[in-house]
Amino acid sequence: MDQVHVQAPAGRSRAHTLEREFYADFPLLVNYVARLTDSMDHAPGIACEAMRLAFHDPRSHANQAFPRAEIYRIATELSRRSLKPRRWFRRRRSTGVVLEGFPRQEASRALRKDTIQRALAAMPLDARAAVLLRDFVRLSYEELSEVLDIPVRKLVHTLDRSRAELGEIYDYIKF
Repeated sequence: MDQVHVQAPAGRSRAHTLEREFYADFPLLVNYVARLTDSMDHAPGIACEAMRLAFHDPRSHANQAFPRAEIYRIATELSRRSLKPRRWFRRRRSTGVVLEGFPRQEASRALRKDTIQRALAAMPLDARAAVLLRDFVRLSYEELSEVLDIPVRKLVHTLDRSRAELGEIYDYIKF
């Protein structure tokens, strides 16, 4: 899955702090949602809706800070609603990776990336969200516990179990 790159518009010489944080965090949020839902088609819409809901929520403006954890919590919930129940082995396969013309190292990396993406898609949504938010988005444990609504002590166990499950699925489906 490709990465999304968004740049802030060049209008004012000094952007507002919320705008700057929005443009800094938006590509990461889109990539998180795309990996969580295993689809790039609806990720920008879900990310925009999560941002809109977080900024229009009166609770998020109480401290006038960028509501990062609230945005990821809303995005996780919107992603959960958008998913239809499916199994990783019944998933519609995209075109396979073509190895012709690839250097060996890049071909190996492409296959590993595809396998990791399939392993993530096979995990339950909550486990996938925990792994992605901690390892990909790099949220702190406090922010992660706020997003997933899990106490920090239980979160560490949940995260360890989710990573172990990802490893088991990866080992099962790798080539």
